[in-house]
Amino acid sequence: MPTPRDLMGAAPPSTPVLLAAIAAAIVLAGLLVWGFKNPLVWRMMAVLGMGAGVGVLVWGIMLAALRESPACGSPAGLIAAGAGVLVSSVALLVVSFCPGRPAR
Repeated sequence: MPTPRDLMGAAPPSTPVLLAAIAAAIVLAGLLVWGFKNPLVWRMMAVLGMGAGVGVLVWGIMLAALRESPACGSPAGLIAAGAGVLVSSVALLVVSFCPGRPAR
């Protein structure tokens, strides 16, 4: 006979992980809003994002080439996440140089 835990499926994320994710989202949103006033914030975020994106992308490619499985997700998921972070970081960098803000 299946137990209630078997019927529920995967356990939801624990409270500390959920709180950390919410705090990270709030900090990221605050930095994005601050970037409207100071484009240098967006440029620094873009550089950090490009580094993280390339790192995750290369990690996924290496795992796929070695036919290993990561602790979280799949190599294809890591490649997709790395590419997404890299593209969004380049877009943020381009937007940070767009005119339209009043000169100081």
